Amino acid sequence: MKKGYKKLLCFIAIIIIILFIGAFNHNFFSGYKIDLFLIILLILFNLFFVIEKDNHRYMNDILFEIMLYVIIYFILFYLLGLVVGLSRTSNYMTLYGINTFIIPTLFYTILREIFRYNMLCKSDESKICTVMVIVLFIIFDLCYKSFPLRFNSQYDILKYVALTLLPIIAKNLSYTYISKKMGFKPIIIFDLIFSLYPYLIPILPNPSEYIMSVIYILVPVVFAFRIVRFFEYKKDNVLPSNYHKKKFSGILLPVITIFAMVYIYSGYFRFYAVAIASGSMEPKIHIGDVVIIDQKFKKDDLKKGTIIAFKHNDVVVVHRIYKKIKLDGNDVYYTKGDANNHIDNFLTEEKAILGTVESKIPVIGYPTVWFNKERK
Repeated sequence: MKKGYKKLLCFIAIIIIILFIGAFNHNFFSGYKIDLFLIILLILFNLFFVIEKDNHRYMNDILFEIMLYVIIYFILFYLLGLVVGLSRTSNYMTLYGINTFIIPTLFYTILREIFRYNMLCKSDESKICTVMVIVLFIIFDLCYKSFPLRFNSQYDILKYVALTLLPIIAKNLSYTYISKKMGFKPIIIFDLIFSLYPYLIPILPNPSEYIMSVIYILVPVVFAFRIVRFFEYKKDNVLPSNYHKKKFSGILLPVITIFAMVYIYSGYFRFYAVAIASGSMEPKIHIGDVVIIDQKFKKDDLKKGTIIAFKHNDVVVVHRIYKKIKLDGNDVYYTKGDANNHIDNFLTEEKAILGTVESKIPVIGYPTVWFNKERK
């Protein structure tokens, strides 16, 4: 083994030891401390090995390809959301989210990928050094996500492996492959988008954590394959000059369609959609129908016979107003499903009413209803 490789392996081994020591202290790498640690490592690396510049070609084309990949991913992701449901993000553009997640992630991603690229440059063709670099950055990411050292049961271990360890391994294998082929810039852009979008988009799909784990495993692997293949095609002049123009035109209609569907499903705007899961409103509304709800209703619209959507015990109910009465000076409503023999055994206050039902779309809500039943 070359002297330079031995020197690099010693450097990696020392860092891994420090990371494991830090893992015993929960606050050792909290906040911006891991970013500061990476800065120190880059300074030391420059002293011992010298920092390399990323001068890979076709960067503009590669950035465009990244954006196309991101758009395709979000189309598929929000299609999933129409089945599993959508929810509003809790830390969307809040000061807490910016300070706790966005800014630290920004620094961590940039510093990590510059460090990874330089380590790989010095690893060159050494497989041992490359494997150790992968191991190093897996441990880095585990520490960044708060490396747990104690588990209460075997289930905790399996859950940690499935939800945290496997996605991190898949990501680091993919990023290492891309970094060796194309440098650190594509990874920084891609990783920042996929790390930060939960804090930059107000409405997101709400799949289970296990589905998200599968997504976190597949997305970087597919990205690595796609971006490196594109680079090889571009290098060999296989791609036509209008390649990206055709690709963009082809996905424009699906983007508009998904945006419109998310718009009505989210509840974030005036109109939104709810999939009907019971037959209480048959024959007017069937199981699997989707009803469109107008949230900006007038009080005069709340009269006998009006179909409304309201919350009862955290469940959205779509029933017809049967009777309006006064209670302690406020309007309250008796409601009834058209297919039910009796009125509902509770009163609905005006503040619980989400909106009036304006129209319905038959059948298209079946996937949502089926999936939610399976999850229960």
